[in-house]
Amino acid sequence: MKMRDTVRALALVVVAATAACAGAQEKESAAVPQVEIFAPGVISGPGNDGSPTFSPDGSTLLFTRSATHWTVILESHLAHGTWSAPKVAAFSGAWPDSSPAWSPDGKYVVFQSTRPKDAASGSATNGSPPVGVVSNLWRVDRTASGWSAPVRLPDAVNISGSIWKPSIAASGNLYITVIGPDAAKSIYMSEFKNGEYQSAKQLPFSDGAKLDVDPEVAPDESFLVFSSGGRIEGDPHERLYLVKRQAGVWGAPTLIRYQDDVTKYGPSTDNEPKLGRDGYTIYFSSDRTPVTHFPRTHAQAEADLERLNLWDNSNSNVWSVSLKGLL
Repeated sequence: MKMRDTVRALALVVVAATAACAGAQEKESAAVPQVEIFAPGVISGPGNDGSPTFSPDGSTLLFTRSATHWTVILESHLAHGTWSAPKVAAFSGAWPDSSPAWSPDGKYVVFQSTRPKDAASGSATNGSPPVGVVSNLWRVDRTASGWSAPVRLPDAVNISGSIWKPSIAASGNLYITVIGPDAAKSIYMSEFKNGEYQSAKQLPFSDGAKLDVDPEVAPDESFLVFSSGGRIEGDPHERLYLVKRQAGVWGAPTLIRYQDDVTKYGPSTDNEPKLGRDGYTIYFSSDRTPVTHFPRTHAQAEADLERLNLWDNSNSNVWSVSLKGLL
C-alpha cells in the first residue's frame, strides 16, 4: 500500500473513532437530565432555601429559609403563573422550624422544630432556645381559616432527641431522618396502623454508616429519594439517591445523575428532595451555581451580577430534575 493510501486509511479511522466518541457523548448527555432553578428571586432567593412541599392542587407551597442560627417556614401562593412573595407561615416563627411535608391528601403538614414539648411555657434566654432543646416532629392541620396549632407527634415517631425531615406516604406511614448519639445518620419509617403510629424502624438500605438523610417517599411507597454524604469514596458532599421498592422489598440505592452535577470545582451539596405533583419531578436544595465562562463581555458581567443579587451567590437554592427516565 502506498504511503498516501495508508495515511488516508488512518485518517478515516480517526474520523470514525471521533464520530463514535462524539455520538456516545451526545447519547450520554441526552440520557442525563438537566436541572432548572425554581422561581429565582422569589422562592430561590439570596438566603439559604430548602425545597418546597406543594399542596395537592399546586396553589400553595411551604419551604424553609435559614440564617446561620435559625430557620423558618415560609408560605407562598400561585397566582396567574407567579409565586407570591413568601411570608412566614402562621404556625412558624416563634421557634426554629424547617422541612415541612404536606400529606398527599392535603389535610395536614408535618415539620421539624426545636421548640420545647410544651412550647407555650418555653422561654428563650438571651435570644437562644432553652438549654436541652431537642429536634422533634410536629403536625399542623389545614383548616378552613388557615392552620391549627402545632401538636407534637408521639414518642413512637420522636424516638430520640434528634429527629429530622419527614415525608408522608398516602398510607400515613411516616419516613424520617434519625441522627444517633454517635452522629450516625439513617432513615427510619413509622408505620401508621389502626389510626396510630408504630415505633419507627430503621430501613434495611440505611445502616447508619453512610450518613443517609432527607427521605422523600412516593405516595404509593414504590420508590424513595434521599440524600447521602458517604456513599462515594472521597466525596464528602451530600448527593441524591433513588431506591425502589418491589413486592414490599427495598432494593439497592442508585446515584441520581444530572448534567453538570460535577464540575472542575467539584460536586455540589444536594439535599432535601421533594416530589412534585406530577410524581416524577424532584425539587431539591443545592448550593450549585451556573458555570461562568471567561473572558466575558461587560453585558455578561452585568447579567451575572443581577443574578447574584437575586439568588446565585453560592447559598442553597431550589432546583428541579426529572426522574422520568429512572422510574
